[in-house]
Amino acid sequence: MSINKKVIVTIAAGLVLGASSCRKFLDVNNNPNIATTATVQTLLPAGQLYVTSSLGVDMEIIGSMWTGYWTQSPNASQYKAVETYDPGQDQFSTAWENLYQANENFYQLAKLADKQKKKHYKALALLMQAYTFQLITDGWGDAPFKQALKGQPEDGGILNPKYDSQTVIYNGALAYIDSAETLLALSDANDPTTDDLIFKGDMTKWQKFGYTLKLRMLLRLSEKDPVAAQAGIAALYATPGVAFLGIGEDAKIDFGSSTSNKNPLYAEASSTVLASTQNLVASATCVDSLNSNLDDRAYIFYTYLSNGQVAGVRQGAYDITLPAGSFSIPNAYVGGDAQNSASAKAPVIFMSAAESYFMQAEVEARGWAVTGTSDSTWWANGIAANFNFYSNDINEVMGYDGATSYANYMAAGGYWTMYPTTGTLQSKLRYIITQKWFAMCGNQGFEAWSEMRRTGYPDFFVVSKFAKGGELAKRFQYPTSESTRNAAFPGVKPVTAKVWWDIL
Repeated sequence: MSINKKVIVTIAAGLVLGASSCRKFLDVNNNPNIATTATVQTLLPAGQLYVTSSLGVDMEIIGSMWTGYWTQSPNASQYKAVETYDPGQDQFSTAWENLYQANENFYQLAKLADKQKKKHYKALALLMQAYTFQLITDGWGDAPFKQALKGQPEDGGILNPKYDSQTVIYNGALAYIDSAETLLALSDANDPTTDDLIFKGDMTKWQKFGYTLKLRMLLRLSEKDPVAAQAGIAALYATPGVAFLGIGEDAKIDFGSSTSNKNPLYAEASSTVLASTQNLVASATCVDSLNSNLDDRAYIFYTYLSNGQVAGVRQGAYDITLPAGSFSIPNAYVGGDAQNSASAKAPVIFMSAAESYFMQAEVEARGWAVTGTSDSTWWANGIAANFNFYSNDINEVMGYDGATSYANYMAAGGYWTMYPTTGTLQSKLRYIITQKWFAMCGNQGFEAWSEMRRTGYPDFFVVSKFAKGGELAKRFQYPTSESTRNAAFPGVKPVTAKVWWDIL
């Protein structure tokens, strides 16, 4: 599952700093068509694309399989090890290395921007480091943090960085966010433009991104340390000018259909290695629930059959024989149809407006902040935001827009549309997180899996048929590159070992 790094370099059209977490050095690409001097305008997009290559491929596939969106095709075999919760260390090598390569770019970007007094570039570097380190620790647990990215002589020449605890990484990432928000509040005439692939230099959206990311991280502590989570969220909400991502402010990278600008999941599937083999199919876990609630999103997240229905395969049931055309596959709208070139245009989402609204619903439900808007309203806003995001796609398939589709969905009175306004906290969380899970189908698979580990919802998840020991996967394994090259490597962890905030 190695991403084509050539695509990343071509899109960025600039310097890429590459290194694994155990060997930090400046790796200048010698392609004569690529700049050989690092600039803030090349470091930023290259780093963002490295994150995208992990988030949109390996982490999307594994997260989506381990949270019940996708399963292994009975007519292929690429992800059987993932589906049985028995992947080898190398299953995670590319994702790990690309995330650390991203952070190398952001680290160098922060230093260069500081030297050049470009405050907002430095702020974006800090925010992207915080985001990327959260992905790393949520996926793998303990990881190099304080000593990571310090391989160059002027940074200390640390070639075997020690592993920091997940708590240390979270605290450090939260501090990055605070520093970034301070910088973003200052004026700066050197803002990025199109070299910022996420918000095109819109600093107001970046401020909201930082606050929304901080809210995500604090909520992640809700079951592990609710006192700290509540205190942190109360302080966040009391911050002057605090605002979170809303409709039309989704943090994402868009793609096109050109050879150098394809959605990375589709680029991987359509590569010469995988030869457009459809390895991923729809999981009945999600499909059946969408269908039972008359949810049009089933036709956006998945393809439909000749009879007009969307049908899934039981999680992990790749031993059965099914004729082609009898089950659905991930749709091109989420980049999952390996044989449909429209998949190339699917965006990779870092954080969405829907996620932002669902988090605010949870904060209200827990009583950790009072905004004057009820938890049920924030919850409904989250659902509406997801329909809005796919409005054009819904119109293409159904013949009406996302707003109409949302209204039809809520009016149909399906089980998951009946929010327990007067219910217990757990009954409310069950609806909030389950609707967040629906919204993240095919577009935020890793985050959905993280939320399932944090909360236990959705509670109708079907364990893979061939799961070894029948136990859910709870973390990624460290790659072989760490166990063989980093003298500070703490040892292999099984996929059944919890990360620190996990309640499952």
